[in-house]
Amino acid sequence: MTTRQAEASEPQDDAAGSSRRRRLLVIGSLYLVANIGYSFFFLTLGTILLGRGVSLGTVALVNLLGGIYFGRFLIAPVVDWFGLARFGHYRGWLVLTQLALIASLVAIAPLDPVRQLAALLALMALVLMLSVFHDTALNGLAVRLLPPVEHGMANGIQVASASASMLIGSGGALLLYAHAGWTATLLALAAVFAIPLAVLARLTEPPGQRPGTHVAPWRELVGFFRRPRMAMWALLVIPVFSISEWLATAPQSAMLLAADWPMDRIALVQSLGTTIQVIAAVGTGAAITRYGRWRPTLAIGVLGIAAVAGLLPLATGNGSPIPTAMAVVAVSIVYGAKLTCVSTVSMHLARQSSAATDYTVPMAIEGICVTVVSSAGLSLAGAVGFPWLVGAAVAIAVIGAAVGPTWIRRHASSG
Repeated sequence: MTTRQAEASEPQDDAAGSSRRRRLLVIGSLYLVANIGYSFFFLTLGTILLGRGVSLGTVALVNLLGGIYFGRFLIAPVVDWFGLARFGHYRGWLVLTQLALIASLVAIAPLDPVRQLAALLALMALVLMLSVFHDTALNGLAVRLLPPVEHGMANGIQVASASASMLIGSGGALLLYAHAGWTATLLALAAVFAIPLAVLARLTEPPGQRPGTHVAPWRELVGFFRRPRMAMWALLVIPVFSISEWLATAPQSAMLLAADWPMDRIALVQSLGTTIQVIAAVGTGAAITRYGRWRPTLAIGVLGIAAVAGLLPLATGNGSPIPTAMAVVAVSIVYGAKLTCVSTVSMHLARQSSAATDYTVPMAIEGICVTVVSSAGLSLAGAVGFPWLVGAAVAIAVIGAAVGPTWIRRHASSG
């Protein structure tokens, strides 16, 4: 290359690097609100209601409304089909749902959560439904916005931002509620949505294909499972690869309490684990970008076996502070890393013409598996005991460490 050619290529490299950074910044800011509605409903609202004297049975019934969120894969074909081309197909969905979410949260703010519980639940159901459309459209935009070479790093940032949004909607909201009250908390959550809204105002969505006009939206969903590779990935590989950590930690708080851990230490270690999980997600994304998909997946699978096995002493009642804390944090790291792998491969397999469906379905199945396994794990722990439950999780981790990387190497191994 001549000196003149080298000098000419430098502005192009700078422009490419700037565009890449801008795309990653967009992904990070948009996913910062991805789980706020869901986490506030499931992790914060129940605590607030219990603290205000609402019965446990009523709170349990309230949580049934959360099933709305898990149906997001059912409406993904609708999001793929219908949109406002003038504003950008998925961008239009995001702008409209974010404005509606802000309005809904502001409407909830003056309500008394106990005396006006019925009105609160009606509005929270609306928030969850809007979150379903919002998060599904966000998945579609991410697929359309990102070139394949950026999938690894972008999904690491996506998982990190989504984890941060969980903290905002759960621990952050609960802490603010304790110091500033209900109204201030809801208004603060509404204000957070202004961040991605400002980003969307300056974003131009790349053009993309729409599903064939001869195919009804629901047929897109059926068609997803008729593709053998996608069905195998969503229904077999993801559950086997992902659930071991959640099965092992389903009774984690109970195991820690049984080992005489104080509440403040439990909270500290769990918060530390979530914080490091964010860093692990970004690190995993960088590793996928550099080494491809299957090698990091194999390393994470092996680490998952060790992390879950590290909980066996705690399961038998040995809660030594340092080893136990290391095991709890390690499991959090592995989950963040595995979720990054799963989301990266899911994005790689998604088609431009049905981006929201192809990306949302496997991620929704992962979320459903996590919820079912977490609930079932508590019941199983009571029936068979902590050691047998964690032992079963170790066995599943071993199977997952074999199945996940092997499938990815055969079907989605390139970086």
